[in-house]
Amino acid sequence: MADNLMEVTISDVSITNVGFAIFLKPTDIESQRVVPIFIGPLETYSISSALDGVTPPRPNTHDLIISMLNEMEARVLHVIINDIIGNIFYARIVIQTEDGVLELDSRPSDSVAIAIRSKCPIYVNEKVYRESSVVLGEENKEKGDQVESEIREEIEKRESSQENVYRLTGGITSEIEDLKKELQKAVDEENFEEAARLRDLINSKVQEN
Repeated sequence: MADNLMEVTISDVSITNVGFAIFLKPTDIESQRVVPIFIGPLETYSISSALDGVTPPRPNTHDLIISMLNEMEARVLHVIINDIIGNIFYARIVIQTEDGVLELDSRPSDSVAIAIRSKCPIYVNEKVYRESSVVLGEENKEKGDQVESEIREEIEKRESSQENVYRLTGGITSEIEDLKKELQKAVDEENFEEAARLRDLINSKVQEN
């Protein structure tokens, strides 16, 4: 195990002004700083349901991965949020097999969802913690607003780019705007499966045009 890793736990899973996020805090030091990682609605549901001990009637993707590992007599040793470039986090899943130890590249949301189910430690590289951690609360509201502002700007750029496409595609604009309203309603009602379906439908219509 590298010396520059710190173990973290999930302090919260919630929706913010810019989307769903998990907040990771160190387990072995007293600190008000947490690492916010913004994730999709389906990943939010997967993580929240695992934390609440909810077992779906049929296995979702992360449950299926754990079942496959168990059948192969492999186990997850730990996961690592090992890097951040811009606003994008990177993670690794470390797996023990009968042939040795494997490290797999992973999105942080998937690695955390799998770590909860396998009851293994979650680590964050100290560099990631230094560069991305924030203090939640009024005493650091300005920095928290800055983080949200940067992400909001990125979202607005993408939406602006999409709007330019809408202008060129005539009647498709109204249809996609209606779908975006339905998407927002699904998110507000925490209907994550419907939200994911609508998101994919919007993306496919933009790409078609």
